[in-house]
Amino acid sequence: MPQLSSSKPHKKILKMFKAERETFKKVKYKIQGSSQEKVEFEKALEKLLYEYDTSNWENRFVVGGALEVLFCALLNSLGFYCRWINEARFDLQIEDVKFSLKSNFTGSGNIRLINVLSEEKVSWKEATLFFISELGICYADPCMKLETKMKGDALVIDTSQIKSFVQELQDWLIEIKIPRKPKRNTALKTASFDVAKAILLEMNSQYLLKNLPSLKEDEL
Repeated sequence: MPQLSSSKPHKKILKMFKAERETFKKVKYKIQGSSQEKVEFEKALEKLLYEYDTSNWENRFVVGGALEVLFCALLNSLGFYCRWINEARFDLQIEDVKFSLKSNFTGSGNIRLINVLSEEKVSWKEATLFFISELGICYADPCMKLETKMKGDALVIDTSQIKSFVQELQDWLIEIKIPRKPKRNTALKTASFDVAKAILLEMNSQYLLKNLPSLKEDEL
């Protein structure tokens, strides 16, 4: 089973991730001790996944961003100071600590850590919160002996590794309902359509609003 590394080469990294790990433990304590806030987050995430089908490529990015916003709101409601920073490698700042957020709504397969351009050499360097369906929110960082690999145009990590890791070390798992994405919906929604419609509604459109196109299922 995977376990935390204690070898000498990692001592500097261990010290670097001390604040991230302590912050995660505080977040875990607060979330698992909450009720109404936690349930509201779970319902919002379920609605998000149901309404914005991630089989549509555009929605995958939107759902990921919306998840970040919803989780930030949850933390703020629990008394943390959380900012949505949306940087190249980081998504949230909780108190003074930055985290990357990654999600997997099937509960299996690979999770993309870093998109790679051309022959660029990259490595995983960020404390990361993994939102995995039917498991919860998992914390991991590069010091935890989880293997990454290049696949196509991305550095990835296998979901099964994270599952095995948190099953062995429950301290790094927040038990919260992360739904599995539903089977293909017939009633499709896309963020681009909703944004266009919202703009037209705000400007009291007289002509375009009533002539908006629709996205058919066979056009995906």
